[in-house]
Amino acid sequence: MEILAPAGNFEAARAAVLGGADAIYVGGRVLNARRAAAGFSGEELKELVSFCTLRRVKVYVTVNTLTREDELPVLEQLVREIAEAGADGVIVADLGVARIIRSLCPTLPLHASTQMNVHTLEGVRFLEKQGFKRVVLARELSLKEISEICRNTSMEIEVFAHGALCMSCSGNCYLSAVIGQKSGNRGLCAQPCRLPYENGKYPLSLKDLSLLSRYKELKSAGIASLKIEGRLKSPEYVGSVCQAFSKAKAGKDVTAEEVQRLRHIFSRDGFTDGYITGDLGPQMFGTKTKTAYEDYKQAVSEVVKTFKEGFELKKRELSFRLSLREAYCRLQVTCEDFETTVEGALPEAAFKREVTEEDAIRALSKLGGTPFALKDCTAKVQHDLFYPAAAFNDLRRRAIEAVERHFAPVPHKIYDLPPIVGRNHFSGKPVLEGWFWEPQYAVADPRLSRYWLNGNKTAFCAPFATDPKAGVFFPVLIQDDALEKMANRLYTMGFRHALIRNIGQATLLKKMGYTVHGDFSMNLANSYALQTVSELLADATLSFELTLREIRNLPKPIPCGMIVYGRLPLMQTKNCILLNTGDCRHKKGGALCDRTGRTFPIACDYDCQNVLFNNTPLYLADRNREWQETGVTFGRLLFTDEPPTEIQKILEAYTKNSTPPEEYTRGLYYRGVY
Repeated sequence: MEILAPAGNFEAARAAVLGGADAIYVGGRVLNARRAAAGFSGEELKELVSFCTLRRVKVYVTVNTLTREDELPVLEQLVREIAEAGADGVIVADLGVARIIRSLCPTLPLHASTQMNVHTLEGVRFLEKQGFKRVVLARELSLKEISEICRNTSMEIEVFAHGALCMSCSGNCYLSAVIGQKSGNRGLCAQPCRLPYENGKYPLSLKDLSLLSRYKELKSAGIASLKIEGRLKSPEYVGSVCQAFSKAKAGKDVTAEEVQRLRHIFSRDGFTDGYITGDLGPQMFGTKTKTAYEDYKQAVSEVVKTFKEGFELKKRELSFRLSLREAYCRLQVTCEDFETTVEGALPEAAFKREVTEEDAIRALSKLGGTPFALKDCTAKVQHDLFYPAAAFNDLRRRAIEAVERHFAPVPHKIYDLPPIVGRNHFSGKPVLEGWFWEPQYAVADPRLSRYWLNGNKTAFCAPFATDPKAGVFFPVLIQDDALEKMANRLYTMGFRHALIRNIGQATLLKKMGYTVHGDFSMNLANSYALQTVSELLADATLSFELTLREIRNLPKPIPCGMIVYGRLPLMQTKNCILLNTGDCRHKKGGALCDRTGRTFPIACDYDCQNVLFNNTPLYLADRNREWQETGVTFGRLLFTDEPPTEIQKILEAYTKNSTPPEEYTRGLYYRGVY
C-alpha cells in the first residue's frame, strides 16, 4: 500500500520523504480544501515535484473545493501550472472541475476527494466511467464495507488512516459556512464542531483517527493507498506518522512508545478506529488537550533524532565505471534502467604524485546531499597521470545532472477547453416544490408542483404513492443493498421520482426506473458540473452557498432550482449527537444549544444517523421577485417539523409577497462565503 502524506509547505514535504512516504499531497495557492496552508505557487510546485520525483515519491495536487463559475479562469491557470510541473495526479471534489481537467489535460490522473462522499460501489463505478483513476472513500465506512468495494472494482481505493475526523459526512457540512461565511467546502472551515456546546460538552468533536495497528487488515482488504490527514500540521507530525506507517509497511511491530509519541505530538484525547470497527458512540469523541510541554518537546526531539541517525531519503542507486588514460576520460553511469557516458576534462602528466584508482573512487563517491546512493564504483586509471579534485567534482556533477534530467518529471500536454453546450436560460416564473422531513405533515397543495417525502419514513409516504407529483428522498449515507431495498418498496407503492443526495444514488435509482433529480448536497455550483450530470438528472438543486447574483449569472445547461425556505441542513452525521450528550430518545430527535444560546434542531435519520438543522429558517417570501429572476425553474420549501397549519401560512406567503417572521435568515444568498 502507498503511504500518502500531507504537505502544507516544503518543510513538511521533506519530512514526509525522510519519513518514508511513497507519495505526498499538496495544495496550490488557490482552490484547495486547506486554504489556511501556505500552498505552492507554480514555480514552487515545479521544484517540489522535481525534488520528490528524483526520490521516487509521487506528488498529488488538491483542487478539491466547490468551484464557482467566476473562478473557472483561475482554475484553468492552476491546471496549467500543475500540468507543467508534471504532477502525478490531481484530487478533485467538484464534478465540473473534473470535467475541465479531463478536457484540458487528459493524461493527468483524477482522484476523487472524500468531499464527494463516495461510500458505495455504485458511486465508485460512476466515477470510473467519468475517467477517475482513484477514489478516496468516505471516512464513515467499516472495514467490511471497504473490502466489499475493493473486491468489486479495478479502481484504486484510498482511505484515511491517520489524523483528524470530521463529525459530518465530508461534503455535507455547512455549519461553518452558514454561521460564519467560512465554507468547509471551499477550504476555510472555522471548525465550530470543536467548540463547547450546552453545559460545556463537546458533542461534535471526534478523536483523531489512527489505523496504525490495523495495517495488515487494511492491506488484506485490497486498499491501494493509506492517507494521512494534516496539511496544517507541523513537519514533526508529518514525519513521525510517516515513520510509524513505514515501519508497519516493512513488517515491523510499532511499539507502544512510538504510538505514545504520536499522541504527544498531536491527538485529541488519544485515537479512535470506530468507523472501521463499527464501534460508534461516546468513546469516539474527544478534544485537543494541552500536552505537557516536556512530553511534546521530548517527542519532537526523538523524531528529529531518527531523521538524523536512522532515516535516509528514498535514494536511487548509481553505478560508476571510470576509464582514465592519456587524452581520454569517460565516466559511464548507470541508474536503474538508465545508462549514459560523460566525458571529462583530459588528464595531465603527473609531475609529483600520480592519481590512483583509489583516489578516483574516493572522489566519485561523494554523493552527500544528492538523491543518489552509490551502489558500486570501479576505475581503470593509467599510471603517471594527474587529475585534479576540481575535475573529478565536475565529472561527478555532470554525471548526476544527466541522471537527474532522465528522471525529471515530464510535463503534461495541455489542450483547449471546449465550451459548455446547450446553455439554458429559463425566463419564466419558477414553480414551488415542498420537501417534507415528516411525511405525516405533508400537504397535497395545488400551489406545489412537486412534494418530496422522506423515504426513510415509508409508512407515512403511502397516502401519496400514486400521486404523480410526489417523489421521495433517501438518506445521505446508505449502502447500495439497503438503498435498493428501500427504493424497491417505495417503487412498488407507486413512487417514480427520486431526489438523490449524492452521485452514488443516481445510477442505481435510474436503473430501477426512477426519474432522478439532484439535491443541494451534490454541491453543484458551475456550468461544467451541471453539464456532467445533465445525462443523469431531470433537474438539479444548486448549492445554497451561492449568492443570488452568482445563481443569476450561472449558465444552466439543465433545469435548476434553489432552496428558498426552511431550516437548512448543516450536518449529516454517522455518529449520534444525542447519544454522545446522553440525551438520545430513540428516534425522537432533540436539539443542540451553543454558547450563544442558539438552539439547533437534531433529527434522527436512518441507522441512528443525525441531521443537524439551522436554528432559524431561511426566508425569501418578501424577496420573491429577486430569487425568481435568477433563472431557476423551481424554488424548494424545506419543511422539517412545521404542522399543516403553519405550512399553509408559508405557502400563502410564497404566492404573495409578505413580511418576514421575527426570526429568520437570508442564508448565504446575499452574504456569500469566503
